[in-house]
Order: sequence, then C-alpha cells, then structure tokens
Amino acid sequence: MERGLKSAEAYRATALLCRQQAACDPDNRWKLLGEAERWEHLAEKILASRQKNSTAEAPAIETEMPNVPPSRVLPAKPPRLG
Repeated sequence: MERGLKSAEAYRATALLCRQQAACDPDNRWKLLGEAERWEHLAEKILASRQKNSTAEAPAIETEMPNVPPSRVLPAKPPRLG
C-alpha cells in the first residue's frame, strides 16, 4: 500500500513540473498541460484503486440498532407545567 501512495505522489510531482514548464514555454504549453493532466489522472487512478481495495478489506460495520428490552428504554420527559 505504501508503494501506491509514493507513486501517486511522484505522479503529482511530475504533473507540477509539467505545469511549471508550461508557464515558461508558451510554444509547448498545450502539450505540457496535457501531460500534466495525464499524470494527475494516473495519480487519481492509483489512489482510487487503493481506496477501493482498503474498503473491500475493511470489516462490515453494523448499522442496525441493537435489541433493547423495553425496561431499559428511558422514559419520555414529563410535560412542563406552568
């Protein structure tokens, strides 16, 4: 799992470098910005795959309320008088 995070960070760093180069090279700006988008896409793909794998491995969380006998339920507040 650690490797996926490191490669996603490396891809984002490469995208940042492409954007910086695009700012300095107007003739190739469109190409460099396209490369930056591709690197960002690859980083997102790695992170999404990592998240999908971690949720598949996580234990299910019980969402139903436990059965509580009526004697254990707190009584409602009495109405306020006055």
